[in-house]
Amino acid sequence: MIRIFKVGIRKITAPIPNGTLQQNVEHLAKSFPQFRWTTVFDTDGVIQADGSIMYELQLPPKKSNG
Repeated sequence: MIRIFKVGIRKITAPIPNGTLQQNVEHLAKSFPQFRWTTVFDTDGVIQADGSIMYELQLPPKKSNG
């Protein structure tokens, strides 16, 4: 099963194909800080036409000074 994480418009393939969802999220958090600010659950995955599962990260709203 291929896991794909969508962060904004960027799609990232899971770095540990046989790992758990949590292992992949922890690994990606080292390079992508967005993974530290959100929680990803197995139930968040949407099965795609090619059989992969896509998890879309819900990013916090952007802050503005003013």
